[in-house]
Amino acid sequence: MSAVTRTLANLGYEEPSWLHPVENVSPADPADVAEFLNGLDDEDFGLFVLAHGMGMRLGEVSQSLRIDPALVIWRMRRALRRAHEADGALTPAMLELGIVRLLRDPDAAGDVPPSTRGDGTWAVAQLVELLDEAVQRRIEARLNAPPEVTRPGIGVGVIVLVLVFAAGFMIFGAIRDVNPLWRGKDLMAEGRFEEAMLAFDEHWDVEAAQEQIALCHLALGDFERAVEVMAQPGVVERFGPFAPVTEPLEKVDHEEDSVALLPRGLVRNARPTFVFRSGPPSRLHVRIGWHDQQVDRLLEVPDTRDGPAIARFPYPTDWPELPDGTVVWAMVPWVEDADGLRTVGTASQAYFQVLDRARFHEFRSDAARFLDSVPQRAHEFFLGQYLMRKGLYADAGEQFARLTRSFPGSSYPREMIDKVATALGVEPSAFLR
Repeated sequence: MSAVTRTLANLGYEEPSWLHPVENVSPADPADVAEFLNGLDDEDFGLFVLAHGMGMRLGEVSQSLRIDPALVIWRMRRALRRAHEADGALTPAMLELGIVRLLRDPDAAGDVPPSTRGDGTWAVAQLVELLDEAVQRRIEARLNAPPEVTRPGIGVGVIVLVLVFAAGFMIFGAIRDVNPLWRGKDLMAEGRFEEAMLAFDEHWDVEAAQEQIALCHLALGDFERAVEVMAQPGVVERFGPFAPVTEPLEKVDHEEDSVALLPRGLVRNARPTFVFRSGPPSRLHVRIGWHDQQVDRLLEVPDTRDGPAIARFPYPTDWPELPDGTVVWAMVPWVEDADGLRTVGTASQAYFQVLDRARFHEFRSDAARFLDSVPQRAHEFFLGQYLMRKGLYADAGEQFARLTRSFPGSSYPREMIDKVATALGVEPSAFLR
């Protein structure tokens, strides 16, 4: 019998520091508890033996095993969470109660799987003997010390403070090398997204981990999987107005079969590119304001029938940018008769509104704050979602068009282009070039 076992024989077990509320909770079945403990690695197993079997305060566990107190809590909570994820009926509180009963009174547990460590017994004294000798010496020293020395650790009343300290350690990097959230973010910064996802999967905060995993999928161009992850309860809310838009978009009023395609609806660019169906030489007519305040700008457009079905004409550099408010623009074709006489044909027009300056700056501020925290290759995705949510459909279509060029094998950007094209009443090819 080791010295620590002899010491244990003379001590009563104390109430453990519960990590979850255990009032009105029934203990887990001893067989489930035995399976849980057998599935732990040696270090996590030692944590539960000392904390729940012996009733050592978490601060004492930390000092005995030489593990940071924040990490003690995190590792134990992670192990309990994983068991609950594997079997939803097995709650962390039930497991904690079951561990205490099995380790402190194994004879009453009945027929349970034996421990895979040592001689198969679940008795605390025998399990402690399996720990490293240096650890056993530290435990013995702490158990034999005077009360004012033996109890500087963490009890039930101050466990919340330890969790606060744990958050502080994580924020300031004191346990950066072992905190999977920080480790995953470091891997993301290095572009090692597959490895980062494995690290995030170890984090005890499920929603925070899934948020980062979704970002990794986006960075890899796996938009379908990213959207699936973000749709999980508690995860989608973390993205706020940048979350994927799943609901139908409100349709924009438009002229059916108009040659003038884009811009339509609300736009943020005061110098937009005009997109129209290819045709004969035409006059591009832009009208700003109404009645006495009306301003007309005209631009001659050459014959575009020899090119693609959809033509584009940049906003003239010598024109002043468009003011806030509604703008009407039209493509007016020139028609020649048999004698070569050219006359004005029937105009096709579209309407759009330039985003006012206050809302434009709000958009830039929101986007800057959020996009600073995500991988560069995920920017187009989130901007497209945000623009759709704000009613800027034409701008959203441009964002997703960029994604189709970057990730031609992915169907998701094309689906979003179809979505905004339907709302605007144009064909998806208006965004693709």
